[in-house]
Amino acid sequence: MKIVIELPDPAPASVFAALADLMARIGPGATVTTDTEWTVDRAVKMLRDTNARTLLFVEAAIEGEGWVDGPAFRERWGETALRGPSQSITKAIKRGAEQGHWSPDITPPFQPTTPDKNGWSKTSGYYLSDGLLSVFTEAMSILKTEKKGSI
Repeated sequence: MKIVIELPDPAPASVFAALADLMARIGPGATVTTDTEWTVDRAVKMLRDTNARTLLFVEAAIEGEGWVDGPAFRERWGETALRGPSQSITKAIKRGAEQGHWSPDITPPFQPTTPDKNGWSKTSGYYLSDGLLSVFTEAMSILKTEKKGSI
C-alpha cells in the first residue's frame, strides 16, 4: 500500500516528529520519500543563512547564467574567494534540514568542476544545477528587495 501525505512547505517540526513515531511503530518495511526540489522559498531561506561572500558567489552564478568561473572570480575577489561559499552553503543546507525546511537528501545547488589547470587543487568553477538559475535569480531578487526595505 502507498500512502501520500502532502504538507505545506515547510512542514511544522511537530509533524515530522509524529511521522517519525508512526514510522517507528510500522517497522522496517515502511519507507519515507521526501521532496528534494529547490524552490524559491527554500533558496531564500538558505541564502539568508549564509554570508556576504556566498551572496557574491550566487550573484556571480546568476551573472554567468549558472556558471561561476573560478579564475575570474578569484581575480575579482581575491585568491581565497572561493574557499568559503561552498562550505557556507553546505552548512546552511544542513541547518535547514535540521529545522525541517527541506529534506536532508536535497542536492546542493552548486556543483564544482574539475581542478583548474593553472592552480593545484583549485576548481575551475561551479555550476548551478539544471533548472535552478531562475529559482536563485528570483531568490536573490527577493533578498535585495528585503534589504532595500530595511534601509
